[in-house]
Amino acid sequence: MTAEPIRSALGSVSIEDTSLVLPSDKKQRTGQQRVLEQVKSIKRSKSKMVKNDSIPSPTTPASAAEYSEPKFQFSPTHLNDTLFKLSSSNMTSSRMNGRSLSLRNTMRRQTQNSQWESQMNSNAHFQSNGMRPGGSDPALNKAGGTLTQQSKMRSFTVRYNRVTGQSMRLQENNLPASTSQSQVASIKPSLSQSQTITKVTTTKNKSEALGASGTEGSIPNITLQEAVEYLSHSDISHQLCGASFIQHHTFTEDKVKQEVYHLGGIPALIQLLKSDNPQLQQTAAAALRNLVFKDHNNKLEVDNCEGLEAILTLLRITNVIETQKQLTGLLWNLSSADELKPKLISKAMPLLTESVVVPYNFYADSNTNKHIDPEVFYNVTGCLRNLSCAGEQERISMRSCPRLIDSLVTYIRTQMERGDPDDKSVENCVCILHNLSYQLEKEAPNHFQQLSVPDEKPNENNNKKSLFSPKSTKTQKLNFPAMEKEEPEGVDWLYNQKSLQMYLSLLGFSQEEATLEACCGALQNLTASKSPLSTLMSQSIIQKLQGLSVISHLLKSGNPGLQKTAMSLVGNMSRVSSLRDTMAKQVLPNVSAVLSAVKPSMVESDSSIATACRVMNTLMLADPDTGKKMINTNLVDSLSLLSSNMLFETARKAAGVLLWSMWGQKDIQNVLKKQGMNKDMFINAVTATAYQAATRMNGR
Repeated sequence: MTAEPIRSALGSVSIEDTSLVLPSDKKQRTGQQRVLEQVKSIKRSKSKMVKNDSIPSPTTPASAAEYSEPKFQFSPTHLNDTLFKLSSSNMTSSRMNGRSLSLRNTMRRQTQNSQWESQMNSNAHFQSNGMRPGGSDPALNKAGGTLTQQSKMRSFTVRYNRVTGQSMRLQENNLPASTSQSQVASIKPSLSQSQTITKVTTTKNKSEALGASGTEGSIPNITLQEAVEYLSHSDISHQLCGASFIQHHTFTEDKVKQEVYHLGGIPALIQLLKSDNPQLQQTAAAALRNLVFKDHNNKLEVDNCEGLEAILTLLRITNVIETQKQLTGLLWNLSSADELKPKLISKAMPLLTESVVVPYNFYADSNTNKHIDPEVFYNVTGCLRNLSCAGEQERISMRSCPRLIDSLVTYIRTQMERGDPDDKSVENCVCILHNLSYQLEKEAPNHFQQLSVPDEKPNENNNKKSLFSPKSTKTQKLNFPAMEKEEPEGVDWLYNQKSLQMYLSLLGFSQEEATLEACCGALQNLTASKSPLSTLMSQSIIQKLQGLSVISHLLKSGNPGLQKTAMSLVGNMSRVSSLRDTMAKQVLPNVSAVLSAVKPSMVESDSSIATACRVMNTLMLADPDTGKKMINTNLVDSLSLLSSNMLFETARKAAGVLLWSMWGQKDIQNVLKKQGMNKDMFINAVTATAYQAATRMNGR
């Protein structure tokens, strides 16, 4: 039976059946746990963000991190908020009369490909929920400014839409802020993404405020209520003291966030954003950034207090890079709240695109444009990554945003030319494109009016008579000039052949699994439907661009999310009958290896394994000679055990159909008999039930 295409998109998890990668707070560690892990220097191993049945893939933030999903089955996950971290391991703490803390600036950078300098060896750990935290955290300097630091925290969530076969990936990367610098990192997705975290250590029950001039000043021990009251004090030093106290303590103690909320601290901090004092603006933004991290109510409270307007107003006028970092990190954290996405898209997206994304890519050398820090661009793309996993109208708005897509593609291609495909902002950009490719043909029909379709229906859509329909090698001749446009603009980039080549190049050179998954997800979305456009995309990927060589090895990836997306993409393309001979030779070896290695503990990969069974069935029937070479006792034994394992709800049925199909082909049956296998292993009550159910469904 031919599997439905899977569509994926990166973004936050939604209630719809679409596949999106979303940011998730559920399995986020507490501030105390993060500090302890840093102190102990725990090493973490890295790993890297479609719907079921048909093979679309997931997309952003994710995630990021959080991201999007394909129709191939992808389990939705949430992206993490990024926090500003306080860590005693990265800060030197000293006591002044037992009442003060000392802050020491540290700069730490870490990337997966080890191209960023790192002062702290902390490998990312891929958690069971698809979230990947990792990286280093910068400390605050005495002036209250943060030193550049880069850390990665990714969580990936893929949302699966069985109806559309598309996935979306969402990522939310939010970092807590210190008085210095913090960074935001999604649907994955994130799903994932990398995050930077600022670390601060404080002495027990004591705090130290940074003066407006940047000097350290010890203050009496104060309570949280006093700190909130200081925010409304007429003296700036008291306001700085209160904001700094809140900023630091909201990192280490999650319960402080709720207390600040009940004490009315959020509206007071928003008022401080309107101050004329740059240090006070920065500290207030950092405190708000920490307050909304992993706290949905606080995010909504910021909006209720007209905080978004204050944030955007300050971002529009400030030239202080550290303040820009805190504000864009704050926006990234806010973007994980579904309720705020429409407002952020209508109000924040135009400003972020016009003042950051476009200038960063097109006017970097112009004296008329102020310098844009790479971290600011990273935070902005993380925010947009989360927003791209919203609803249909929001995706349409993002696609129509002037020069947004052009800038994202330009950045990716520039980093590729520089030999840096694993740049953390590349991941965000690819995840956004992944999400915006979700349901593209349905949501942007005007772009596909030039697609010329023959009168006859494609052979691959007429396979309803039998599961064992004879193969067809007849190629459907389609014509779509817009796909080969030399100078694409805006939405044109989402389906242009240059973009397909860009995704395939990243699949060949990038080591970042979230980037790889997003590339597969975008291709999955473009090949997800049964329309002529998806057929044309599949033909271009395999025949014109020779893409199978960089896709097939991903089928054996140890990352379940990446493996599922790649398998979904292959499943989508296998629906095109003219491509099956070519695919069989390159895909069947890896698919058979996956099926031979199935274990009872792999229940969470049920949908991926089911797709693998369908792909093998389709390609084995199309090229029996290659199929016969793949069959052995290990494969058959694995399929037999799988077909009777009730824990695999979908895969056991697909395995039963595959076994029945094997014995039903005379050429393959002869090979099985020569290896000492008998009919009962293939034709029995279990496989008969699965085959009959598949036949009924195929006949619908």
